[in-house]
Amino acid sequence: MNLIKKRNYQLDLIRVIACLMVVIMHSPLPTDKSNTIFLNILNYSTAPCIGLFFMVSGALLLPIKEGTTSFLKRRLSKILAPTLFWSLIYIGYNHYQGTNHAWWKDILSLPFSAQGHGVMWFMYTLAGLYLIAPILSKWLDACSKRELEFYLILWAITLCYPLLRLFLFIQIGETGILYYCTGYVGYFLWGYYLIKYPESISWRVLIPAVLIALFVPVFCKWKQYKVDFYSLFWYLSIFVAICCTVWFKGLIQFGKPIIGKEKIKVVITQISNLSFGIYLMHIFVMRYIIWKWTWIQNISNYIGQTILIVILTLSLSILGCYLLSKLPGAAYMIGYKQKNNKCKQSKNSY
Repeated sequence: MNLIKKRNYQLDLIRVIACLMVVIMHSPLPTDKSNTIFLNILNYSTAPCIGLFFMVSGALLLPIKEGTTSFLKRRLSKILAPTLFWSLIYIGYNHYQGTNHAWWKDILSLPFSAQGHGVMWFMYTLAGLYLIAPILSKWLDACSKRELEFYLILWAITLCYPLLRLFLFIQIGETGILYYCTGYVGYFLWGYYLIKYPESISWRVLIPAVLIALFVPVFCKWKQYKVDFYSLFWYLSIFVAICCTVWFKGLIQFGKPIIGKEKIKVVITQISNLSFGIYLMHIFVMRYIIWKWTWIQNISNYIGQTILIVILTLSLSILGCYLLSKLPGAAYMIGYKQKNNKCKQSKNSY
């Protein structure tokens, strides 16, 4: 079966933007010079990063047109080895620094939960979406647009739970009525939906919705409401999902001029190909190297310090991944290996 698809460079652009958001989110150095307002703005404005990653995956993969075995072998092989590689690096570093539990317990726990650093959780969730993708694909092949929208609405209701819990009693555990409609699988399906039915969501709806999404956290801070900001304005909240939708739809619809020039397209594609590696590497580069530099710690301007950390982290991570991609075992370290000119795929295909 011919699996080659025409490459959608806007999806590459979205992945690069999401990668930048991740780096920005993690960059502020914990210090007594920290600026609370700046941190709040920075965290909320970059919160769409995870949803965008999963939406791109859904847009690219769903519905799969190959056998379950070949799909899982192809997709899981891309992420399992790099996840293990970087987990061992983080575990090794942590135990070198000194931890209060046995290293063997961390290693034996790897099949079941992220170890070494919390940032690894994303890879486990992505693997879970890959595992369920063949099941979703069979359904997507058979379901109508209206049926898909029905289940997306149920998912949207679960995103409102953090808000509804301020006023109502909501069962969010395994016995909840919408438990099986929750989580990141919604973003997976949402990315597919927005690519398949791009005109279904109007800017007339999105613009007022995103203005509300931007206004509500400001209003809560202004009124000093005691709410759980981590759940109300984080990855699985309706407000962040709205922001994800605006970013995704906006870059798909208006992103072509940004990547119009061939040189820019090449750079965007290259960074997109390295995005798994950048995600896995950036914490090590940032927190175990850059944060420890005395001259970085001595920068008095907190915003300027954060911007410099972002630039250094992104630059060094891209460079590090690019150099690793040249090595024979690159696919096992960053999930991508540079191909020579003779065996490169067409630049117009995935």
